[in-house]
Amino acid sequence: MTRKTGALKHLKINISKNILIAERGGSSLTLGCRVFFQEFLGELDKEGKKKDLMKIFENDTKWTAMMLGTGKSRKKEDFGLIGRIGQKFGYKIEAEWRDIDQIWYSWLPKPKNWKEAPWQNDVLVEHENTIGRLEYTLFKCEEISVPLKVCIFYPFENEQECLEKASEIIGKQVNAYPGGVYLIIFGFAEEGKGIFWHAYEIDFKGNALKLHEP
Repeated sequence: MTRKTGALKHLKINISKNILIAERGGSSLTLGCRVFFQEFLGELDKEGKKKDLMKIFENDTKWTAMMLGTGKSRKKEDFGLIGRIGQKFGYKIEAEWRDIDQIWYSWLPKPKNWKEAPWQNDVLVEHENTIGRLEYTLFKCEEISVPLKVCIFYPFENEQECLEKASEIIGKQVNAYPGGVYLIIFGFAEEGKGIFWHAYEIDFKGNALKLHEP
């Protein structure tokens, strides 16, 4: 497996007639939590116009395939709706690297010597249908050094408990990347309300910032 890691210095992209300039300097991120969540909701909205998302939501296999793609689709560079976000921002994607669902990376200029890798990992994505694996997933993510770690879970009615548990675990982790953060996204499905999402940015002190609308 080839492996990579991203410092896109001046990445410009058109989002809904607005120009987003994503730039890393100091602790800022190439791709931040708010932008990721906004793009995630946008991709889901596109899918919802073509498919019955509530029906797909009931089938873990089909739901995961929609989110992350399949082994067959990935051979054609189709990494699901989540992967489309990364590709929109110019990232290369590798699936199932070190048991991580997706790593988004960018190539760097070829080094004069090979003391450092010629790639930069920027984003880690973990999508977990089973909320009972929350702790395992967060512990697994700790081992990977990237500025943005995105974890998507489905906590049912236990959102506050899961949020507190995630904040506690993250707050005890060692941050190997200055300024790095987690984006925790919780998905819900209710009759009459459909599928909706809550998102929190959590730093390595365990502080959680709500990103979704009330």
